Amino acid sequence: MESVESFYDELSSRYTELISKCVPRYGELMYNMFHYIPADLKPSRILDLGCGTGNLTEQILKYYPEAEIDTLDISEDILKESQKRFMAQPNVRHIQADFRHMHLPPGSYDLILSSIAIHHIPDPDKINLYRDIQQALKPNGLFIFADQTRGINEEIYKKHISRWKEEAFKLGSTQENWDMWMQHQDAHDFHTPVSWHLKTLEQAGFKEVDIIWKNIMWAVIWAQK
Repeated sequence: MESVESFYDELSSRYTELISKCVPRYGELMYNMFHYIPADLKPSRILDLGCGTGNLTEQILKYYPEAEIDTLDISEDILKESQKRFMAQPNVRHIQADFRHMHLPPGSYDLILSSIAIHHIPDPDKINLYRDIQQALKPNGLFIFADQTRGINEEIYKKHISRWKEEAFKLGSTQENWDMWMQHQDAHDFHTPVSWHLKTLEQAGFKEVDIIWKNIMWAVIWAQK
């Protein structure tokens, strides 16, 4: 079975193009990740978790151009694409790591962001990840992530997939693109209901959690330490 790392290595040069044809309202999703950050939070250190080719990193730089930004991804090839994209940005550092096994230094970030990455790990690993993120944030630090989620029951989940396919084809996806994503999903994706994420974040020690945007199966979730 192809690993997550090798899958994204192969897609590295086409990832940005393919994701724009795959995720409905992708720009709106990104916008809402930043819209709910308090105006008085002036992050000096930010982590982009599962950065891909740097779509989220680009947005971080627009909002916080002076911040130190760590970008982390499991795929060496996809990180190379991001490095080329931000080679003129000395405040962006690239780290190759599997976030299932990382241990972030305590109190090291003001803001941790992630876009469409966490669903690649099983639920027990998500639990450990949320605990690691919570302790890695400074007091009142924020964790905001966008991801695919599961319906609360199987009927809703199947309708999510059906609506996703309908919208992806409107965006220009082909049957070949769709088959590729479905094969990857069957092998590597672990979708979890929004309610599970909120409960697990609270159990990890976050004092406030909320869902701030949702479309079909994509959600933006907000958690403050």
